Amino acid sequence: MPLVEVVPHPKTSEHSITTALGFYKSLGKKPILVRQETPGFVANRLQAAINNEAYSLVSRRIVSARDLDLALTNGPGLRWALNGPFETNAFGGGGGMKGFVNRLERLGPEIRHWEDDMARNRFDWSKASITELKQSAEEHLGPIDSREAKRERDGKLLGLLTLKLKND
Repeated sequence: MPLVEVVPHPKTSEHSITTALGFYKSLGKKPILVRQETPGFVANRLQAAINNEAYSLVSRRIVSARDLDLALTNGPGLRWALNGPFETNAFGGGGGMKGFVNRLERLGPEIRHWEDDMARNRFDWSKASITELKQSAEEHLGPIDSREAKRERDGKLLGLLTLKLKND
């Protein structure tokens, strides 16, 4: 993966930070500057937030594990491979900063209701929730040949990375 999260010590010089970012860029990586250390770093925390909601939806039988995976990979996951949430939201509101603000103002109040529901129904890691989650995951993952699926995924990832590099 091209992402590198650079987390300097508070006393690290700007020159050292710039040098580190430049070094990783020279290797073809996509470094980001994390201004303050946080447990799990940035990308893992975003992934954990998505996983928590996914686990909640599946354990409450709102959607199967299979359909959850399909929803993400055929919905926001496609956009997120090309644009992060800020750019995606700006596009959804018409583009640019004005589009970002339009989206916040138009959907913000409704999204707040979703967030309240998500907070009330946060995956609780209870035995019952884990059991339900495992059952749906088994139905989805059980028949999959993991070795073949990884090989197929890795080939698609390389193709996507190649396409992104060509267009950067």
